[in-house]
Amino acid sequence: MAKGIEKKVFYFEKKGAVNTDRTLEIAIACCRDREMPGILVASATGKTALRCREIAGTALDIIAVTYSAGSRFREQVQEFERNQATLQEKGIHIVRAIHALSGAERAFENRYKSGFTPLNLVSDTLRMFGQGMKVCVEVAVMAAEAGLVTPDEEVVSVGGTGNGADTAVVLKPGYAASLFDTRIREILCMPA
Repeated sequence: MAKGIEKKVFYFEKKGAVNTDRTLEIAIACCRDREMPGILVASATGKTALRCREIAGTALDIIAVTYSAGSRFREQVQEFERNQATLQEKGIHIVRAIHALSGAERAFENRYKSGFTPLNLVSDTLRMFGQGMKVCVEVAVMAAEAGLVTPDEEVVSVGGTGNGADTAVVLKPGYAASLFDTRIREILCMPA
């Protein structure tokens, strides 16, 4: 007889920001249950990370992962810059880096008008589970590259579709050069 553990996944009826509070509650509860010290939160403008701090209080380390300064999403970058001092005052760690699943390949895509690059294949495969799944993996790799988490530890990663949060997973991140060592251990919540 096969042995294992039965777990529950919360499936949202809709994707997007409407699920932010519930996603954060589920992710924070997982961190507390497993005595994990922190949580990774994709936060384009800083708002989702700030909301996470409101819900979690000061008991968890929060790592906000956002767009690089050179991102094409200029409005979000500017809003994050306006919120950066508040994030730091609230003790939120910040990872600002080139996207792990597009990065420099975006230059080839833009120059040669080709959507076929290896990282696009990885991104599109993860998007088969939803945009938030791709984001969860991407921000975990970015946080590992920044040295704030390691491939040796399980972390809770929160991502979303557009803005806000609608997906949370437990995973062990790989570095960019060892991306395929990333292991998604558990899906906590996601859109159906």
